[in-house]
Amino acid sequence: MCSSPDLKRKPAVTEPDAEIDIKRPRMLTPAPDAAPSSSEAGPSRLTPPSSSPEMTEENDAETDVEAGPTTAPMLGFSIKYQGTVLSVRLAEDETVADLKAILFSMTDVPSESQKLLGMVKGKQPSDETPLGTVPYAPAALRPRPARTQAEGSKTTDTAIDAEQACKLTVQFTLLGTPEAGRFKDQAAGGTLSSDGAETVQDLDYLGLPDSQAPKLEPHKDPKYLAKLEKVIQRFSDFPIINPPRPGKKLLVLDLDYCIADTKRLLDPNSPASLGARPGLHELLKAVYPHYDICVWSQTSWRWLEVKLIELGMLGNPDYQISFVIDRTPMFKIQSKVGTHEVKALEFIWRRWPQAYGPHNTIHIDDLSRNFAMNPRNGLKIKAYRNAPNMDTEFFALRRYLLQLAHPSVQDFTKYEHMGRAWKRFQGPEV
Repeated sequence: MCSSPDLKRKPAVTEPDAEIDIKRPRMLTPAPDAAPSSSEAGPSRLTPPSSSPEMTEENDAETDVEAGPTTAPMLGFSIKYQGTVLSVRLAEDETVADLKAILFSMTDVPSESQKLLGMVKGKQPSDETPLGTVPYAPAALRPRPARTQAEGSKTTDTAIDAEQACKLTVQFTLLGTPEAGRFKDQAAGGTLSSDGAETVQDLDYLGLPDSQAPKLEPHKDPKYLAKLEKVIQRFSDFPIINPPRPGKKLLVLDLDYCIADTKRLLDPNSPASLGARPGLHELLKAVYPHYDICVWSQTSWRWLEVKLIELGMLGNPDYQISFVIDRTPMFKIQSKVGTHEVKALEFIWRRWPQAYGPHNTIHIDDLSRNFAMNPRNGLKIKAYRNAPNMDTEFFALRRYLLQLAHPSVQDFTKYEHMGRAWKRFQGPEV
């Protein structure tokens, strides 16, 4: 069992409409005295600013995000957002989607809501456009800072050194509403930016007809595996609440319309507890002796944290949540019916390879397209909408998870979890 860096943090209740502080990246890094063990993923590309941040000409704090090692030329980006200047460095062969993913992790502004004002003239570039091919507006290009010492010697200004390493620096303004500011609009019937946005047909990649099946399955496609590697390099040191326990399996749960009715959660006139799916706490209490529990939601960390507290899932005396993951490490794949994001479980497995893997992880979601990178580990349950009192999905799921936890089950991928197969499964319970 591998040890984990000291990344615990005490959940704090955040008001949904509170102003978001972006003076530092939202993704946390290990404490200086808590070096990762050999089984931990490498350090994140998101680096908190020093205690004495450099000030810009506008006297704004600069938040810095640096890309990891790469052979491609580097590009620098200086982004103005709500009175703060954010600094990002990425390789030419990375895409606009990569830039937006990092900006989301720093500001909570969802990628689809971001407007990169002044970066280009005219139409915004598509998410798949490599950053090295974007036709940047001449006014957005900033000259490299002049060296303060003799040419070839190293300066004492690390910010200048970093910019000198970039082929060019692009400055623009980010416009967009953070996730927290969208809650009221969502409650009033606006578009959900999470799993509730049914803009793409749901897909079961294990049961697609030949006319819709991709030539190469997503979890075997080198293009998507490369995207996964980038995500792991950038965001793998996400915070944990409770470290993995030796010998436990892993239960990954979706939030929106899976463990709770999202619209009921967003209703300010209704207690959050009324939005919980029937049997939620009974399920987690029953399986906790055998499973570590993760909640992975296609929303921002702040939304996820607040709602888990309101649902009574954080600090519950009967079970503990090991960690939560938000939308940040999700990435898009292309199918014949549209583009959609995925939850790649390798993102978790790579961090704790001695604890979790395909053999002992089950992912519960109401959208089977989220299983595209791990089709043999997904179990789709009926979406929980309009808070029906007679819903029994979690009562059936509790029985199945206890059957999977039996010592006779050695590899979850050998079992059929989709359709109604999991409800018909007959096996001993642990």
